[in-house]
Amino acid sequence: MKQRGAAYETVMGRVADGGFAVLDGGIGTEVARRGGSLGAWANLANAELPDTVRAIHADFIAAGADVISTNTFGCTELSLAAYGIHGREEELNRAAVALAQEARERAGAERPLLVAGCMTTTSYRGPEGKVAPAEEDWALASQARTLADAGVDFLMVEMLSHVERARVELAAAATAGLPVWAGFSCVTDEEGNLALLNQPDELLVESLRRIDLSGLDVAFIMHTRVPEVEPSLAVLRCVWDGPLGTYPHGGSYARPNWEFDDDFTPDVLAAGAERWLADGCRIVGGCCGATPAHIAALRGVVDAAARAG
Repeated sequence: MKQRGAAYETVMGRVADGGFAVLDGGIGTEVARRGGSLGAWANLANAELPDTVRAIHADFIAAGADVISTNTFGCTELSLAAYGIHGREEELNRAAVALAQEARERAGAERPLLVAGCMTTTSYRGPEGKVAPAEEDWALASQARTLADAGVDFLMVEMLSHVERARVELAAAATAGLPVWAGFSCVTDEEGNLALLNQPDELLVESLRRIDLSGLDVAFIMHTRVPEVEPSLAVLRCVWDGPLGTYPHGGSYARPNWEFDDDFTPDVLAAGAERWLADGCRIVGGCCGATPAHIAALRGVVDAAARAG
């Protein structure tokens, strides 16, 4: 039996009744935009720049987010070790959860606010390369348990971009006993075919069919460029009949920095969201490159859609 708190049930009940929810934007890229480092996926900021991380969460809440994500992308023992960081996984994950919770409490918002425990594949390991599935399962399950114990409302498994790795990630997340949301990252090949980001040799629909989605509460298209969101959502609908969401990105990672895309404006994201909501999407947000201004624009679109019924 998965643990679902009252606030979580309220948000999911609204979604089930045809309502909407707003996610936050890119935590790591906001850390970088405010002068921090993206090294080790910005996880050190939880200890070294706590005021910055807390302020980012606060700004996303003020912009209208119903869900804020912990700054824990790639915060596993294996991923951190690739950057020479050892024995700090639990410290950094717990610090990240505490900062998100503090921002939520200080906001004093009347609406329910959820804290999502962010997870992703350990294949992001810097120069050391990939790891075996058994190692990855151990590392991800450890992070999932830490996030759950620290008090997140649910787990958000991000950047599912390869079938075998996605299976490992989702299985590891399931061990924590919390609801799981999952996001798939998609690209278009030279022939115009959609595929998972790291599975370019297989059509997106075939890849998704080989992943067990039955344990999810929500499925997303995320870290995908705005023009590719609609067709990717259409494919996801072929294999998933539960709540749908999306949170696209803008820009690209040019190690060690994030290159922001001037064309990824709040207005562009809002215009996309109008289409996605009209087409059945229930939860929208932003990924890398999305600022509080982007989330404020999404809040406006969601509120207008809610008023229109």
